[in-house]
Amino acid sequence: MLGKSMLSMSGLSLYRNAVQFGMNIAIAAFITPGDYGLVVFTTPFVVLIAMLTDLGMTSAITRAPVVTRDEAGAAFVAMVMGGVGCAALLAVLAYPLQRVIGMAGLAPVMLGMAVVVIFSVTASTPRALLERQLRYGRIAAIEAAAIAIAAVIGLFAAWHGAGVWSLVLYNLINHGLRAASFGWLARHELAPNTRLRQLGELLSFGGWVLATNLLNFVARNSDNILIGAWLGAAAVGVYGLSYQFMLAPLMAITWPTSAILLATLRNEDPHGEKARRMVESVLSATAMLTVPAMFFLTFGLSFPVGALLSDRWSHVPEIVAWLAPAGALQSIASYNGVLLMVAGKARAQFALTIVNTIVIVATFVIALPFGLLALVKAYAVVITVLSIAFLWMIVALTGLSWPRLLRALAPAVLGTVVALTAVALTTGFTFSNWLHWTAATAIYGFVVLASYAIQRPHIRNVIAVLMQRPEPAANT
Repeated sequence: MLGKSMLSMSGLSLYRNAVQFGMNIAIAAFITPGDYGLVVFTTPFVVLIAMLTDLGMTSAITRAPVVTRDEAGAAFVAMVMGGVGCAALLAVLAYPLQRVIGMAGLAPVMLGMAVVVIFSVTASTPRALLERQLRYGRIAAIEAAAIAIAAVIGLFAAWHGAGVWSLVLYNLINHGLRAASFGWLARHELAPNTRLRQLGELLSFGGWVLATNLLNFVARNSDNILIGAWLGAAAVGVYGLSYQFMLAPLMAITWPTSAILLATLRNEDPHGEKARRMVESVLSATAMLTVPAMFFLTFGLSFPVGALLSDRWSHVPEIVAWLAPAGALQSIASYNGVLLMVAGKARAQFALTIVNTIVIVATFVIALPFGLLALVKAYAVVITVLSIAFLWMIVALTGLSWPRLLRALAPAVLGTVVALTAVALTTGFTFSNWLHWTAATAIYGFVVLASYAIQRPHIRNVIAVLMQRPEPAANT
């Protein structure tokens, strides 16, 4: 059932983000923004390699009506071979890149992260096969265990002075455990081979997915690269930590739920009433989780950051206050991509992504000379405008009316507005101590939940739709 799968994967993503945020905050107390910026700057290269070697095949495997063991095995071998080759290229280029941009300490970090991408790619095909079987509970258990083990080791390393290498170690252990566990669990579902010609059907769909993903990569990672090259490692470190808060709802809810929607709706008519109800419920549930949480960050993050971290991180709350509301809207609107895939409109998705990428990169290039905060403000405005356009696309793809869409989002918006008003009238938004901050947090959370309780008929209907049981996909 969609609701159970969504709960498993979103719960996993929330847990992963909570652990990652906890690690980032803890490690930030031991390292400088410049050191943290080395990992932030390196991450886009790692993501790019994983994307190039994936070739869009994991999405194609999840969506395809039939995938044989030989096809899955050929896809696995192709991706691993590509991952190893690209990781080797990254290792060769690490020191020349460090010299060109003048970022001391970058090359060793890139070498460590190159190994991470091999583990990540190795896990991709086995994980996609498990998704085809809707085994999201098992996936969540493996991911959760890997994250917990890696986090404990990473924090132990940070406590003993490993600095930025504690983050590298966390990624190595996390992705290494994922690769081993998913590979073992899906060992009977694939037969590794080098007969790559049989991948034609998967690549025909996956090629468009890859092209779209590459453009999305440029849109989502050009900021880190441009900031790092223009303003240095410290600026990209501050921005990178702040950006993770904006990205959290996408990573925790939208992206895992999109994968579940793709597997669940691939045999449904996108304009059918069943699909409309499901999409409407997913949008409503996403909004109820993300909107209150992200608007809390606009006032609730400043005191903890000031109390726990040094003045070198003082700009993080101000940046997050701009990015968080845009991130909430983006988490709802970004389902347009998976709905295009469900409708088989991969080329349309690619064309849309071209426009999206051009607009975002142009925003970065134009705003960056005016400073980091100017870039953040411009980015927040552009993301808001694009998200409204994506919501319009969701309406067009599903046949939902705007009144129906707005009713789906109303509980989240109403709960957030009432909670913000309650905090403004009681504690205010500026805090002098932890007790004051805790009281405001408790009031905000209580009012949001009370508002949802008042709107429980709507929430019961959302849950009922999400708990409908889908049919699992066949593998052969």
